[in-house]
Amino acid sequence: MLMNESRPTALVTGASSGIGLATAQLLAQAGYHVLAGIRNEQGRTAILADGAENVTPVWLDVTRPEDVERLVPELRRLCPSGLFALVNNAGIGPPQAVELTDLDEFRRVLEVNTVAPLRMIQACLPLLREGRGRIVNISSMNGYIAMPMIGAYSASKFALEALSDVLRIELRPWGIPVSVIRPGQVRTPIFEKARLALEERGKVLPQDLAGGYGTLYARALKVNERGARAATSTRSVAKAVLKALRSRRPKTHYVVGADAIGLKLLQAAVPVKWLDSLMGNIMGLKNGKR
Repeated sequence: MLMNESRPTALVTGASSGIGLATAQLLAQAGYHVLAGIRNEQGRTAILADGAENVTPVWLDVTRPEDVERLVPELRRLCPSGLFALVNNAGIGPPQAVELTDLDEFRRVLEVNTVAPLRMIQACLPLLREGRGRIVNISSMNGYIAMPMIGAYSASKFALEALSDVLRIELRPWGIPVSVIRPGQVRTPIFEKARLALEERGKVLPQDLAGGYGTLYARALKVNERGARAATSTRSVAKAVLKALRSRRPKTHYVVGADAIGLKLLQAAVPVKWLDSLMGNIMGLKNGKR
C-alpha cells in the first residue's frame, strides 16, 4: 500500500526487538508512518503485535547489499514524496578482550555497526533530499569512551560517530540534520547474548593468559548482570529519537541514561590516566611489574 502522504515517513533499521522495536512503536504512535526493518517472521510478529496501523514491516538485513538495493524501489513506492527520517539502529556487540578478538568477528561488528549505516545513508539520501528529511544514528556511551571487553563495539561506534560528524557538515547544502543518540546501558536482549558469550569464552582462555584475563571475564559478567537490570528503558531511547525528529533544530547529540551522563561528566573532569586506573580497578586489573 502507498503511505499516507500527509504523514512523514521514517525508516527504522533493526526494528525486530529492543531499541529499534520501541522506536518504531513510539514513532507510529506519534503519527509517523514507520517502515520497520526486520529480518525474520518473529520480528514481523513483534512489530505488529500492538496493532499499530502506521507500521509497515520491510524485510531488511542491513549487511546484505542486495537487500538494500531491493529496498530502494520499494521505498519509492511506499513514500512517493520522499523519506523524512532514517534511523540507523541495527547493531551487535559481542564481548571479548581485544587480544583474543577473532578478526572475522571484528569485521562483522564493523560491518553491522559502521558500514551498514553508511550503506543505508548512501542508499536513502536521494529520498531524504526529496522528503527534506534527517538522519538519526544510534551510537552508545561507548561511542565516546572505550571500555574493557567491548573494544570491537567501541571501535565501531567511534567510527559511526566520526561519520556522523562529517555528514553533518557535508549535508548542509541540503539542510539534512544528522543526530547521534548515545544511550548508556539499556534493558535489551543484548545482555543475555553477552552473558552466554562471556561464560563460553571465559572457559576457554589460553592457559598462559588466564591469570591476567580470568578476573576480567568474571568482572565483565557482573557488569553485564547490572546492565541487564539497567534503569534506562528502550522507550527512553525512543523518546530521544522522537525529539530529534520533532525538533526544528535537532541537537547533534542526545545522551540517554544516568550512567551515560555520569560517564560523560567523569571523562571531562578526570585525567585519562586516572580514568584508566578507575576502569582497571572496577574490572579487577592491576598494573603488572615492569
